[in-house]
Amino acid sequence: MYKNPYIKIQPKTNRPYTEILLIRHCHPDYKLEKKLGDKEMPLSKFGLEQRKYLTKRLLQSRIDVAFSSELARAKETAADFIKKSGKQLVINHRLNEFNWVDWYRIKYFNMTEKEREKRLKRHEVLDRELDKMQTATRRALADIFRQNKGKRIAIFCHGNFIKSLLTGILNADIIGFLSLEIFQSSISKIIVDRDGYIKIVGINDVSHLPFPPDKDVFVTLLDYEEK
Repeated sequence: MYKNPYIKIQPKTNRPYTEILLIRHCHPDYKLEKKLGDKEMPLSKFGLEQRKYLTKRLLQSRIDVAFSSELARAKETAADFIKKSGKQLVINHRLNEFNWVDWYRIKYFNMTEKEREKRLKRHEVLDRELDKMQTATRRALADIFRQNKGKRIAIFCHGNFIKSLLTGILNADIIGFLSLEIFQSSISKIIVDRDGYIKIVGINDVSHLPFPPDKDVFVTLLDYEEK
């Protein structure tokens, strides 16, 4: 009988497992950002359409508790699910978006790690800023985990928050952060065991959407490069 050779070295994990769904808000109405401000910017018509499919998916996910940032686009993304599920939405300012305006295109192939760091001239400064963001997300998630062990948790939040959390788990530096894109209306999933051991089991799941997101992410980032 075949035996998995990795069984002897696999770390033991203990139930109950906690499942955390990191949900990036649906598409916001960027035309209203200047008028209302980033915090109060609502979902667009397209975002409301995305929300219908996201809500249907979440209603099938047996979610126990739901959290949201303070920002309107995250709360609106959660609103339809909260209304139909009867769950209470817990607002947590620690889930708010991080303001990040430094975008750089990073080459990967045929370049060593040191060469990539050298090419990114502000590597050290940006990496320190990322360390702060990763620490903040880790602490916010740790508190939610400790209070909800064994539950399935939905967290309605933002792209930079999710990127900071995932790159923190992966121990990635600023180059990893800049190389990761989180789609609007996507679901990323992590599993945590009773003692806090963690696994990323899915990133950017948009299978609930009948129309794919814009894969040409460089187009969406041109504004940052022109600043």
